[in-house]
Amino acid sequence: MAKRSGIGVEEFGFGLPPRAWGKKIGETIYSINWLPFGGFVKLVGEDPTNARKNQKNSFYTKSLSQRSLVVVAGVLMNFILAVVIFYIVVAALGFKVSLPLLVDHKFKLVDQSKQVLVAEVNEGSPAKGSGLVPGDSIVAVDGTHIASVEDLQTAIRSSGGRNLTLTVENPVNNRQKQVAVSPTYSDQLKNYALGVGLGELVVLNYDTPTQKVFSGFIHSYNTVDYSIEVFGELIGFAIRERNIAPVSEGVSGPVGIAQLTSQAVSLGPISVLQLAGLLSLNLAILNILPIPALDGGRFFFIIVEAVTRRRINATFEKWVHSIGFALLIGLILLVTYNDILKLIK
Repeated sequence: MAKRSGIGVEEFGFGLPPRAWGKKIGETIYSINWLPFGGFVKLVGEDPTNARKNQKNSFYTKSLSQRSLVVVAGVLMNFILAVVIFYIVVAALGFKVSLPLLVDHKFKLVDQSKQVLVAEVNEGSPAKGSGLVPGDSIVAVDGTHIASVEDLQTAIRSSGGRNLTLTVENPVNNRQKQVAVSPTYSDQLKNYALGVGLGELVVLNYDTPTQKVFSGFIHSYNTVDYSIEVFGELIGFAIRERNIAPVSEGVSGPVGIAQLTSQAVSLGPISVLQLAGLLSLNLAILNILPIPALDGGRFFFIIVEAVTRRRINATFEKWVHSIGFALLIGLILLVTYNDILKLIK
């Protein structure tokens, strides 16, 4: 977008300096850098105190609309990429996607239902010997549909210990299998049990032609909306309990993302695509926030200029972005340190 606007691009870099490798093609150096914390595009005249700011190909000399398009282009591409990825994921799963139900959330523009999730399988339990594994969802018992944890508990407790046929679904690929299991009497629970820990999944069904055509956009919107509510609940809990642990557990940096990627690879290509779509959406949201040194911070200064019809003081803007960049690097290092501690534990 910068080149289409006639702006000189000095460098296009993966990672942050120091530089590990670089090759100049035309006016632009394409580089790979040692710090794996994102990437950057270095524009001519992007620094308002630079001596080249008044050149014809300088970012500083371009119109408000051209500068706005340049700084939001990355955000838009992250969002478009997420939409395309999620359309592929939703279509590959037969327009039926399962998510862990962490809060009671109403998803928009899509039909939703619930499934019972097997969160844990106890050693030596009837479930362990049957082939049930954590991550399975139980959708039916002896052919009768199971819609809630209470439905499953009722079916197990009323079984009298007889053999039950469970219809089990893998939420990763929606494949089903039959599992035979005989509940045993638990002296602790004073009832029959399988020996599993249970949770809930929400199932999003894209049934209508309109839902299917726009599933990439709908799923992207719902993913953002759901993530914000879940993270808001974590922050609220942390404030109420005066405990930062829930928030730190819900945030990951490069080390945590590498670990998540490894787990996604072990589950198959659909899981990898889901993670890639989620990361792309998170990048879009983070980068459009009015945080100094990020695209959203630069866009905020452009908006202020448009409203006041005055250029922001160049030295002030440079210092704001420099301080913001330093704070971001500090936050990344802190999150990375937290990731390493979680990995060691």
